[in-house]
Amino acid sequence: MKYMVLGVGSVGKVIVRDLLTNVKDVEKVIAVDYDFKSLEIFSKELNDPRLEIYRGDITDVDEIADYMRKADVVVNATWYEYNLYAIEAAIKAKRDLADLGGLYWMTKKELEYDEKVKEAGITVLVGVGDDPGTSNVLAGYGAKKMDKVEEIHIRWGSTSVTGEEQSLFGFSISTILDEVSMPAILYINGRFVEAPPLSYPELTYFPDPIGYKKTYAIIHSELATLPYTIPDVKTVTYKDTWDESLFPVVEFLRKSGLVRKDVIEVMGCKVSPQKVLATLIKPEESRNEVGALRVELKGYEGGVYVRRIYFVGPFRYRDDWKAGVTAVSTGYGASIGLQLLAEGYVPRKGVIPPELITEPGLWIKELNRRGVPVKEIKYSEWEYPL
Repeated sequence: MKYMVLGVGSVGKVIVRDLLTNVKDVEKVIAVDYDFKSLEIFSKELNDPRLEIYRGDITDVDEIADYMRKADVVVNATWYEYNLYAIEAAIKAKRDLADLGGLYWMTKKELEYDEKVKEAGITVLVGVGDDPGTSNVLAGYGAKKMDKVEEIHIRWGSTSVTGEEQSLFGFSISTILDEVSMPAILYINGRFVEAPPLSYPELTYFPDPIGYKKTYAIIHSELATLPYTIPDVKTVTYKDTWDESLFPVVEFLRKSGLVRKDVIEVMGCKVSPQKVLATLIKPEESRNEVGALRVELKGYEGGVYVRRIYFVGPFRYRDDWKAGVTAVSTGYGASIGLQLLAEGYVPRKGVIPPELITEPGLWIKELNRRGVPVKEIKYSEWEYPL
């Protein structure tokens, strides 16, 4: 099997490493990135004859389609705003595609491609990673065990094992700025609700060594599909932990206009403030950071109101791969999702979210095989839940 990884940043590197290390049928991994110099350095570091590298611009659909034809299946690990370019290229190349998600609004746009993707005879698996990705899979997995699901609550928690929080941006600064500047989306009692970013704080429990952490509502991809794919669900929420020392930094960026995406003129040069920041601020994660995913479903089984809670992790920094918690958790999910797509575990052609894969237990098994624990806890209505 020939796999292609489009976009080889912090997450893309983990996907490449994971495919070469943990997937048995890899004949070749084709890595494509705009920054060919960094790609060459990465390739020399791996020194694996199965890795083939190319320079490519994702906005050049014809060029990317040509590269896609060299592979059997493709994962797009570029910034989410480029997702539609990847879909257009996949349609031209007639290759199955997975991506890392679209921060709700882009996922909604991707879903509009369903008919075009079907006509091309391919599958686009949207939002494979940790959250979205593993979060969706566990929501679908838990829902299959229940008679009726009324609520789904997804949480990501992280902390420093040394107790010293570091003000670092663990993934694309552009995505982070979108999360803190766009309204959060919640699905409450059958209705979509917009809320201020980083609102509705709650104290959430995560497995040791994280413990109880404050989580905040932000915009996220799961809300674009779960209200439609899980029958009868009335409430879906997503919240995330945030290093509160970043709040004044983020507020300064917002008020100063540096989160703007439009092009402005500065001393005769046209620039996008956010793209300038994205160029200057590269993702960096602390070696001391640990993170975990929590997915909770509430509903009925056998006439009894129950809560099913799934804990995934904790994830830790991988010294051998020089990869932080976010890159590892997202990269594992993307690699697993791509593998299951290649093996035919996505039920139909079209644009499909990961909660609809046919064998979610295999996703969990693959996480376990990578040393990631997945714990399931079931509470009846009279028991005290975490």
